[in-house]
Amino acid sequence: MKRQKYILPLIVLAVLTACDSSDAPIQHPDSYDDITFSAQTQKLITRANPYEAYDNNRHPATMGVFGYYDIAGYAALTRATTPALPNPIFGNDITNYDTTTKTWATTATRRWDDYKGATSFDFLAYMPHTAGANVERTAKNTYTLSVPFSMPTAAPFISDTKEAPIICVKPEHKEGTDATGKQFTFERIVNLQFDQTLTAYNLLFMLTSKMNAIRQFRIKSVTISGEVATSGTITRTYSWANNSWTADAIQWTDITRQASTASPVAIPYKSYGTEAYNDDTQTALITTSGYTQWGSTFYTIPDAKFMPTISVTYDVVFMDENQKEVITRKDVTSNIILNKNNFPSLTTGTTAMINPIRILIQPHYLYVLADQDAYTGHLLIQ
Repeated sequence: MKRQKYILPLIVLAVLTACDSSDAPIQHPDSYDDITFSAQTQKLITRANPYEAYDNNRHPATMGVFGYYDIAGYAALTRATTPALPNPIFGNDITNYDTTTKTWATTATRRWDDYKGATSFDFLAYMPHTAGANVERTAKNTYTLSVPFSMPTAAPFISDTKEAPIICVKPEHKEGTDATGKQFTFERIVNLQFDQTLTAYNLLFMLTSKMNAIRQFRIKSVTISGEVATSGTITRTYSWANNSWTADAIQWTDITRQASTASPVAIPYKSYGTEAYNDDTQTALITTSGYTQWGSTFYTIPDAKFMPTISVTYDVVFMDENQKEVITRKDVTSNIILNKNNFPSLTTGTTAMINPIRILIQPHYLYVLADQDAYTGHLLIQ
């Protein structure tokens, strides 16, 4: 009887172990098989351009997506016989960001299982979505993504980075099914990086010690006039070779320009929270204590013909014994042309750059203090 007493617990233990089998099927969420996207965007800064996580408060709200399977099969095709690329998955589909999952999904869902048997997948994208974007096969194993763009407002500049167009660094390539054709073996989210397509400028002012000993300047407005690009087509060409993608530089074509000489465009006042800024009068006091920026950073289409006139309106003031401002000259306007003659190092056609225009105010003229990212020139004070 004692033997039976010890055998029974061993039998129960064996049954419990069998019930805990790790061979039970894994239950995935309903959206597990959906084709979704993630994004990283290039920082628009001076010199270095690392990538950062997508932020719906600073980056465009929609994405346009193109996707194809078995793109290697296009090698024998020509544009004349195949104006549209075969094997499409997405054709400029609108893709929206989900703040909960931190991913992007198309309005019309596509699922990986819809393409069982495909050996590979390739995806291209840009932001924000716009009608008319397309992908063409422009040479053997070479594809060009073209995106039309127009400034979203009547002004030829933008200051809201959510309106700034971006384009994928290169297509995302994924292998297809495993050897059995039953299970996808790759990362299911399509991870894309995006490059900036615009260039940017900011305007900064400072007095020399000699000028400051005599007077100070209170800037009241800054305007820009001249021929400025307002629309064009962003293009980028990608090539497939040795099982990987490479990308050419971003190009702007079909640029349309408008002259704003008759109605100069104002760079609106913006406070940066220092004593230099007066929010009541929306003016900025320029002193020797450091560079004071006027307005927001503004973004333009990269254009070698961008040679605007910058007009600065200011009051000349000095501080009396009670530290009150006394105006000695009111509403003075001075001009400078942003061109190669005044600014030999200017690179107006470069994308993903912030070009700081540092204007050092000296007796008889405004002088732009230069380093590798700032440019020389002078602005006469009458």
